[in-house]
Amino acid sequence: MKKAYPKEITVGSASAKVYRVRKPYKLGDGTTVERFLYRITWYDGPVRREAAFADESAALKEARVKASQIASGRTAGAGMSRADRDELLALRKLAGEVPPMAALAEWAQARDLTVGNVLLAAKAWAAKQGKVEQRVNVADVVAEFLKVKTAAGKNVASDHKHTFHRITTDLGAFSIGSVSARQLDAWLAQKENPVSRNTHRKRLVAVWRWAQRKGYLPRDARTEAEMTDRAHEPAPTIGIIDAETWAGLLTYFRDKFPEYLAPLVVAGFCGLRRGEIHAQTWEDISLDRKNLRVTAAKRGTPARRMVPLCAAAVAWLDLCEGEHKAEICYDLAMDRVRLLAREALNDDGKPKFPALPENCFRHSYISHAVAGTGDIPRVSLDAGNSPKEINRHYRELVTEADGKAWFAAMPARQ
Repeated sequence: MKKAYPKEITVGSASAKVYRVRKPYKLGDGTTVERFLYRITWYDGPVRREAAFADESAALKEARVKASQIASGRTAGAGMSRADRDELLALRKLAGEVPPMAALAEWAQARDLTVGNVLLAAKAWAAKQGKVEQRVNVADVVAEFLKVKTAAGKNVASDHKHTFHRITTDLGAFSIGSVSARQLDAWLAQKENPVSRNTHRKRLVAVWRWAQRKGYLPRDARTEAEMTDRAHEPAPTIGIIDAETWAGLLTYFRDKFPEYLAPLVVAGFCGLRRGEIHAQTWEDISLDRKNLRVTAAKRGTPARRMVPLCAAAVAWLDLCEGEHKAEICYDLAMDRVRLLAREALNDDGKPKFPALPENCFRHSYISHAVAGTGDIPRVSLDAGNSPKEINRHYRELVTEADGKAWFAAMPARQ
């Protein structure tokens, strides 16, 4: 009859043996009984190894595992105890998708950097970051940013509608935390004009900083938008027209296009900006008191400045047709003025007026006012600009006589 033990567990050409031995066991009352102990043995190369178990089924199961590992060539695994394997499985579960060796290497580096205080340092970092956990895409951040700013009475949504539309269209699908400075620089590079590029960059920085304050981005570092490159803007070249051209334009528009006379007058005699002209109402113009209150000043400038009307401005405005109610013109009036002036021809077919430089009416107003009065602080107040900006950008070589002639361009009697 074949003996029950030892048992040989065979897998392929590999095997492991299980032995059963009797072992005395002393009970609590002092008596001694015999119990079985199960010992498995296997060979790790030339080395004989063994492990002991109190349970028969556990011993047989482990013997089959060892034989299978040896048969598949995993002798190192066969040399591991069951406790070692359980510990390795637990480690892999803790590491998740990160390989256990990579996780341990990162932990070791973190331990060295924090002098052993890894968990304490991690908790401090999380508290400082505001526990950034939300993954929000750029489109949602922009929408929330504009909603909050609008509710606060700021017109960024309407004033910069085109820029925010571009940001949402091109970058909206990305998580704001995943967009890099290099990616934003590549997006900004599509703008060849340095002023336009810097304008778009300014909006990016505003949104990214706001997202940082709201906890969508880490709070202890510069945002990726702030790390983009700012383009160098060349000094602006702003031209002017002379008093003779100015008087000719006033007469031409009174005779040919009287509907555009009012915006032309406030552009050249009051120095209003394009947006201010298009928002100006007749109710804020007093021909009796000879002043104009700017209806909607540019943001960041004096909001309710009063501009005096010279006698010539009053005379030209008095010639404007209509009921003198509501806005003095529509949104594209100044663009139309420039186009009509460019298309005007003399009887010989030659241009009636020289090319009008960009922003020439406001620049000419400031330059002639400074030359005619010598009072930069007063001109600064009327134009809604700082004296520093006037000295920097709006000083042209205009004589005092030329300055006075500009504001003396009265309409001819008809």
